[in-house]
Amino acid sequence: MPDMTPGVPSALSPLVRRIVAPNPGPFTGPGTNTYLVGIDEVAVIDPGPDDAGHIDAIIGASMRERVRWVVLTHFHPDHIPGTVRLVEQTGAEVLASTKKVPKDSAVVVDRVIREGDVVEGTEFGLEALATPGHAAEHLCFLLEEERVLFTGDNVLGGMYSVINPSRGGDMAVYVAMLERLEKLRLSRLCPAHGDVIDEPKVVIRDYIDHRNAREAQILKLVKKQPTKVSDLVAQIYGDTDLPPELVDAAGWQVLAHLQKLKKAGKVSGASARSAWSAA
Repeated sequence: MPDMTPGVPSALSPLVRRIVAPNPGPFTGPGTNTYLVGIDEVAVIDPGPDDAGHIDAIIGASMRERVRWVVLTHFHPDHIPGTVRLVEQTGAEVLASTKKVPKDSAVVVDRVIREGDVVEGTEFGLEALATPGHAAEHLCFLLEEERVLFTGDNVLGGMYSVINPSRGGDMAVYVAMLERLEKLRLSRLCPAHGDVIDEPKVVIRDYIDHRNAREAQILKLVKKQPTKVSDLVAQIYGDTDLPPELVDAAGWQVLAHLQKLKKAGKVSGASARSAWSAA
C-alpha cells in the first residue's frame, strides 16, 4: 500500500505521485492529497494548505523547474492556500474553473478551464470535467493515459463527501454528477482525501445508494411530522455516536437533502418551512 505519511511522496503509477498534507481531521481524513502528474512537465493538483514543509515536499518530488501548472479542483480552504507559496517558488500557471476566488484568498487564477479542456504535458493529457455539487466551481480531472479520475472532494476514500449549501453545495446537482461519473470508463479514483479507490463503479454506486437512502429516510420523517433540521439530525444520527465536530455537518446534509426534495416537489411548502426554521 502506498505511503500516506504526510510529506512523503508515494508513486501511484508511472505518471502519478501523491503527497499527503499535514492537515488531518474529521473533514480531511489523513490530510489533503496533493497529486503530481507527469515527470518532465508536472501538473500539481490541489497544493493544499499553506504549509512550508508540504510545499517543499512538492517541489522536492518534482523539481522546481518542472512544475508547469497548478490545477485546482475547487476553492475550499484545505485545497488552495498552498498555491501562493508554490507559485512564488516555481512560476507555475494556475488553472481553475473560474477566476472568482474567495475574497479572503490571495490565489490568482491565470487561466480558466472548462469541460473538455485538456492540460497537455509532455507525457500526459489531463482532461477537465465540470462536476459541481460539492462546490459550484468543482472540477474533476481525467488522466487519459491511465483512465484515472482525480475526484477532488466529490468522491473520497473511506468516507462520504460533505454537501454544505452555505458553501455552494447542491445535493440535486451532486447526485446527478455522481450518476454521470458512474457511466465513465475508469480504472481508479484518486480522491482529495483518503486512499486510492480501485473499484470506481462500486464506490460511486455506494455513494449514490447512500444518498438515495438518506433522502428516503428524511422524506419519511418529514411526511410523518414536519420538524426542525436539528430534530431530524437527532433522529437520523442519534445512535451513531456522531463526534461533536460533525453535528453541524450532519445538519448541512439534512438541509441539502431537504432542498433537493423541495426542488423535486416531494416536500410541501409548509413542511419545508418548518424544517428550515432550524437550518
